[in-house]
Amino acid sequence: MAQFNTFVSNLVWDKMLRRTGILLIISILTLMASCVEPGKYRTRERYVVTTKILYIRTSPSTVSEIAGTLKLGDTIIATASDKYWVMLRDGAFTGYISTDYLKKIDFPPTPTLLAFLEKLSNWRNWPFWLIAIALLTLWILIEETIIKLKTFLRKQKGLNIKEILLIHVTFFVTAILSGIVYIYWKDYFIESLFRGLNTKNAEADIITIALWIQLSLVLLGILIDFLGSIFKTGIRFGTLLTIADTLMGVFIFIVTFFLTIALNFYAIVFMVVFFTSRYIHMVNQISKRVKRV
Repeated sequence: MAQFNTFVSNLVWDKMLRRTGILLIISILTLMASCVEPGKYRTRERYVVTTKILYIRTSPSTVSEIAGTLKLGDTIIATASDKYWVMLRDGAFTGYISTDYLKKIDFPPTPTLLAFLEKLSNWRNWPFWLIAIALLTLWILIEETIIKLKTFLRKQKGLNIKEILLIHVTFFVTAILSGIVYIYWKDYFIESLFRGLNTKNAEADIITIALWIQLSLVLLGILIDFLGSIFKTGIRFGTLLTIADTLMGVFIFIVTFFLTIALNFYAIVFMVVFFTSRYIHMVNQISKRVKRV
């Protein structure tokens, strides 16, 4: 009987291990499938009008109702297209334009820094993984240096150091959101860096507004932490600590953005866990060391 129970127990255990292994393999394949194809970020086709007046139709037919007009030199961003018609969408409105009077143009050129990050973010090559590990290691080293700096100022100057920071959180969240926008709306992202709300495309304006909101949140986080540091440590050291935390925040943004545009959801899951653990560690370390003094 004992041997039978052992046999059944081993059989059940083997099945559990087998199922766990299968689930693990599926999870890994799913995560890897969500990675971005190196150098492939979504951009929409763009056209310029080559005639004095061009009608926007309600359906892809020359006898369909006219919904609007375009003039010579106007540019449009296509939602979809074929050999004869280009579809555009503005909110709930969908229109069609004949390709006979359109000329295809390139999307905005990628800035040098972003092009460099794209080149490095090829997760299929081993240099990417070395760079990723090096950046995460450097992240830890810089963070530990900042902790030591705050501990030194506490011990030597008797300063009451601000423990909870918004700077790092806002930079981190902004980096993830910017990375997602870059993957799925790269052309709009680049346009938003160099222009205001001067387009007729509602989707592009939404991206621009979203990026400005993210920037506002980052600046608000810096301001709140700056005022809090000044209140606790004075203008001189409050400014010093805010500069150090802001530089760390910029580094967090670069690393998180870089990994997000390379690995997409895989990076997001990993970075949320990594950032949360590091943030909790930083707060705990500063709190413990402050109490010892």
